[in-house]
Amino acid sequence: MLTNVNSHALPAEYNPAMLGKRQRISTADLTSGPITRSLFRLAWPVVLANLLQTSYSFVNMLWLGRLGKSAVAAPTISWPLVFLMMSIGGGLTVAGTALVAQYTGARRPEEANEAAGQVVAFVAILAAALAAVGVLAARPLMLLMGAGPDLLRDATTYLCVTYAGLPALFGTYVVTALLNGVGDTFTPMVLMGLSVVANVGLDWLLIFKHGSFPGWGVAGAAAASVFCQAGVTAVGMYLLFSGRLRVHIRPRHLRLRWKRVKEIVAIGLPSSVGQSGTALGFAVMMGTLARFGTAVVGAFGIGNRIISVALMPATGLGQATAAMVGQNLGAEKPDRAQRAAWTGMVISAGFLVVASAFVYVLRGSLVRLFIADAEVVQLGAPMFSVTALAFPFMAILQVIIGTYQGSGHTFYSMFFDLFRLWGLRVPLVYLLGFTLNMGASGVWWSMPLSNAGTAVLALGFFLTGNWKHRVIKEAPLPVEATVEEGIPLQR
Repeated sequence: MLTNVNSHALPAEYNPAMLGKRQRISTADLTSGPITRSLFRLAWPVVLANLLQTSYSFVNMLWLGRLGKSAVAAPTISWPLVFLMMSIGGGLTVAGTALVAQYTGARRPEEANEAAGQVVAFVAILAAALAAVGVLAARPLMLLMGAGPDLLRDATTYLCVTYAGLPALFGTYVVTALLNGVGDTFTPMVLMGLSVVANVGLDWLLIFKHGSFPGWGVAGAAAASVFCQAGVTAVGMYLLFSGRLRVHIRPRHLRLRWKRVKEIVAIGLPSSVGQSGTALGFAVMMGTLARFGTAVVGAFGIGNRIISVALMPATGLGQATAAMVGQNLGAEKPDRAQRAAWTGMVISAGFLVVASAFVYVLRGSLVRLFIADAEVVQLGAPMFSVTALAFPFMAILQVIIGTYQGSGHTFYSMFFDLFRLWGLRVPLVYLLGFTLNMGASGVWWSMPLSNAGTAVLALGFFLTGNWKHRVIKEAPLPVEATVEEGIPLQR
């Protein structure tokens, strides 16, 4: 597992001879060995976990559809506000991946564990605070979103329950981020799979009336998701504190240190801002699209779902690259980190070229899978013809963003996210769609142009190598060291 380090110099949990079979499966040293094989080993569980994650909303919609249009609309109108909170939690946990990966690569396990504990404690406090504020603000927020009298009650209920469960949601992000940092993407995938299976059953139990149980309706759908996320968090935290995995948090690691908190915020906040800005940008786009008519909004919604599925290999490779870059920069192997990034870009672009051809050939059929409305199909098919052109650029962009996140230089990944939406796409929608009177076609062309432009810009930054220095500090020299380890004795 670990190479180029004498096993006698490592703690027990790092010594290959003392690891059980389960531990060998769940950990990965990414600083040596074939890069391509390591990327695939890391990426496929992420792709599968993301597919499983998308099924949460799909299952909820499937069951809520039996209650009527108000029940279906409640999570839909709540989604931008939920996604905003998800962006805050998901962005901050990027710091966990970067710090744990770099300390792991540097063979400094105690500091990796301490950083992990600090992320757990800080995100837990933040999640509790946001949950309290969110529950109190749910109804006013729904009024701001324009929920009518027929929708206000269900939408507020759904948002209240979801916000109350933010500690559970953020906990799943923390578990995934910390394990990704040590190269374990398999355990989060298993936990997500179990939670999805549980969610299917819990939705049915909590939404509908069964005997003396009245059924909670919309609140039941939200509660089922929260309970399942809480289960993932509980099991994940048990594993992190048990010492069975390469991350071993102890109670002493939870006592917040201001210096470490500032580091977490400095790394994680830009990623949160970038994701939040993206969420807000899409909200603005949806408002703009509504001016072109319901059919355009419907076609865009269907297209987004298909594109998100097609992008999952690139997303998985982006996260895998983040872990590899982080560990190799921690091990002071920037050349290997660069090879990992280039390999990730090539593989990701290859997958997306195939996906692009697939989507182009089946463009009309893909829209008809969701809806038979002739106008939506007529609009959706040309959208796929245009947006498919940008798939390879999107693949490259995802891996470059992963590279900057793994290196801890998240300001740049934030900049790429914001530039794509606010610097290019939103202005292009207005320029092409309204100023040049291209209508829906202008909207479709804004998507590949903004993705291609941002990918080229990101690649230019990547080539400067400004991401190649690690963010962790140098380890202090020990007071006593042996001559065998090659470090002079300090007096």
